[in-house]
Amino acid sequence: PPPDSNGAAAAASGSVAASAPSADGDAAAGGKSKGQLKKEAAKAAKAAKKAEAKGGTPAGPAISTEPPSGTRDFFPAEMRTRNWLFAKFRETARQLAFVEYDAPVLEAEQLYVRKGGEEITQQMYNFTDKDGKAVSLRPEMTPTLARMILSLGGKVLLPVKWFSIPQCWRFETVQRGRKREHFQWN
Repeated sequence: PPPDSNGAAAAASGSVAASAPSADGDAAAGGKSKGQLKKEAAKAAKAAKKAEAKGGTPAGPAISTEPPSGTRDFFPAEMRTRNWLFAKFRETARQLAFVEYDAPVLEAEQLYVRKGGEEITQQMYNFTDKDGKAVSLRPEMTPTLARMILSLGGKVLLPVKWFSIPQCWRFETVQRGRKREHFQWN
């Protein structure tokens, strides 16, 4: 069993449900009424104006301590479990004569469009970088693997016995056990 089996394994698998705000937004404020929220917003605006009048900069909204939707933090206990699990993946793959590879988490968007069509871009974290190039956080590893093998220009004996445990990203609706950020043993 993993070194910390007091629930951290369930947390590492992503099966921990997070609370979500209701459609009208009142649950997001910790159960406060709309009136209370308006009062707090007015108080914050007044404080910002006061700070600005004194020559300071407005404080702005507080920074959330929650990670972005669909992602998660790995605190030490969860990290121990994740490292234990990934070590088991690596041990098993190496026993079967696979060798590990990795690649950038950022790829050219066209690599995925070519595989999945234009509609795949709706499920990707894609953007134009500062050089004007359309890029994407990798939603899967298969196109990257194909790109890597093609870059070798026939200098590798096929089939390859490579494995990876990449971090992948998909912009999908967050559900229990299905997040936007995930690791995948390939």
